[in-house]
Amino acid sequence: GSNNAFCQPARHASIGRFRETRIMLSPSALAVLVFAAMFSVSEAGCPAGEGYPTSEHKTCVMCGAGTYSVEGSTNCTRCPAGTWSSVCGAVDINTCQKCRSGSWSSQEGAPSASSCHDCQP
Repeated sequence: GSNNAFCQPARHASIGRFRETRIMLSPSALAVLVFAAMFSVSEAGCPAGEGYPTSEHKTCVMCGAGTYSVEGSTNCTRCPAGTWSSVCGAVDINTCQKCRSGSWSSQEGAPSASSCHDCQP
């Protein structure tokens, strides 16, 4: 069976409907998370650009694309709807780029510009 412990739900806008997709981490990405977790155990928050993967796992790991964290934070904050970021380990909201003019994304934590869809006339 598959291990859903590392799945994150992602919402994609679809004319009037939402569909849910699951994003699975590749074995190499999982290895990076495990390696980072072994060397970054923290009780007092994380370095900028890192956060705890879950509230039960108090180990700092790099924030993924579409998120950021400030120094001392314990979680990675999603970029707001209408923005996106392909940067991993981002340290502030300024890495969240606005969708191009005439497009929008309702997805928080969008990892790429392709999450922005043309506005309907």
